[in-house]
Amino acid sequence: MKRSIVVGLLTFLAIGCSTNLPTSSTQSPAPVAIAAKPTPNSATVQSRDVFYLSDLFGFRFVSPKAYVITPTETTQSTKPSPPLEVLEVWQQKDFLNRGNLPETPPIVSITIYDNSKRLPLTSWKGELSQNDDRPLTVAGQKAIAYTSTGLYESDNVLFSSADGRYVFRLQGAYLQKNDSIRQVFQDIVKSFTFDAIASTSPNKWRINYSRLKSLLAAGDWRGADVETRAIFQRLQKLQGQGADLLYGSKTLLNSLPCEDFRSIDTLWSQASKGRFGYSAQKRIWQQTASQTKNPKARVEQFGQAVGWRRSQPLPENNPFGVVLAGTKWRFDSELNSTATAPIGQFPWGGISSNLLSDMLSEPGCGSCTTDAIYLASDRYYDYVPALFTKLNQCQVR
Repeated sequence: MKRSIVVGLLTFLAIGCSTNLPTSSTQSPAPVAIAAKPTPNSATVQSRDVFYLSDLFGFRFVSPKAYVITPTETTQSTKPSPPLEVLEVWQQKDFLNRGNLPETPPIVSITIYDNSKRLPLTSWKGELSQNDDRPLTVAGQKAIAYTSTGLYESDNVLFSSADGRYVFRLQGAYLQKNDSIRQVFQDIVKSFTFDAIASTSPNKWRINYSRLKSLLAAGDWRGADVETRAIFQRLQKLQGQGADLLYGSKTLLNSLPCEDFRSIDTLWSQASKGRFGYSAQKRIWQQTASQTKNPKARVEQFGQAVGWRRSQPLPENNPFGVVLAGTKWRFDSELNSTATAPIGQFPWGGISSNLLSDMLSEPGCGSCTTDAIYLASDRYYDYVPALFTKLNQCQVR
């Protein structure tokens, strides 16, 4: 059952990482009530946690549902220089039928160029671009948005990497101004972030925690929880471990750097004044040891205490249908993300409804239903004890 799967078409190389964030060995303060803070606008809130992560350039964006992300199969312009990489985002139905299509349909493309000469962004606009440049910010970098023509009308965004070494052009083609692919393009632009930073250490990358810091500072606990899951997706790929984290693999958890567990705990604990974070969860886990010696009952008591379990089984009339009915474990959409959330609720340890939905709708996947049932319920009994074993090893207090 516990097979390795690739969710959301994530592609990676096995590359190492480290973090230089300060860590704390002191015990976190006792949790106190925290005031609700304004939620950031929709441009900063990401509810979908299925990502494409680039191993070569350290970026990430949300992988749209029912779309396929693939390297280009067409020849690209070499002006002002040949692209280093081109990704195409196709509607799944078009991609599966692409051999029968008379021409490429409207798609989203992501093109990366070497900019060692530090040319201005406008130098990377194509010949059919309009003179309607508009300034904006993408992934924390100054950018320009503009339109272009050709086989289709296109929305375009140009911006550089933080070190200026690379230029990124995101382009979304469309037939009609109200085409849904324009929203897909906007979602990719909004979610695009440089989540891994080039390191001068022997390891190639280290985690960029700036987005998690911003979400926590804004009191956006749900957004910060999604970002934490994204960080662990990056970490597991940097360790070359595939998707085993979904299955609570003790081997995988042991391979992840303690520095990152401590950094994540420090950020969550400080922002929530001790209400959230691994330290808060660990205190609750330790309390359950005196309540039962049954391993399964201990996991369930912990889940009940931190708000991960519901009092009644999931009814059959749920968004997933009868296949997941009966589980008592909550989905991420059911979590309380306000000041009244149970102590220790975040970071959440489950598998998101987005991932489960994608798995259950994956074409031709014979075992996905069985896997989804495991991930929505029985996985907790493997993952939770393995997590606290890791936290003990990392001396998270």
